[in-house]
Amino acid sequence: MKILNNRTRRVGENVRAVLSNIILQKKNSINGLVSELITITEVQPTADLRYAKVFISCMGKSDKEVVKVLNDNSSLFSKLVAKELRTKYSPKLSFFSDYSFSQADKINELIKSK
Repeated sequence: MKILNNRTRRVGENVRAVLSNIILQKKNSINGLVSELITITEVQPTADLRYAKVFISCMGKSDKEVVKVLNDNSSLFSKLVAKELRTKYSPKLSFFSDYSFSQADKINELIKSK
């Protein structure tokens, strides 16, 4: 994992909070996101704050399907986040699945089995 400085970490947390509210409000209007429980685990903006990787985990459908729907609507999410943030540049969002929880479960199972 890349180490972020304080400013990018703060912007990432602000983007995460704004984006989670937007997804919560717009979930019924976006095709394919009706009954999924989506958790935004981390947002990693670049140093110039023009791009941001959004890591999600979800319950309901597979992560790949939800990530595809979110990436198809990423321009909408970027515009809505830009209205809420007070930064010079608004980040273009790219969504990815977060596999850290499943990897942690695998490690715990390996530890328990020994």
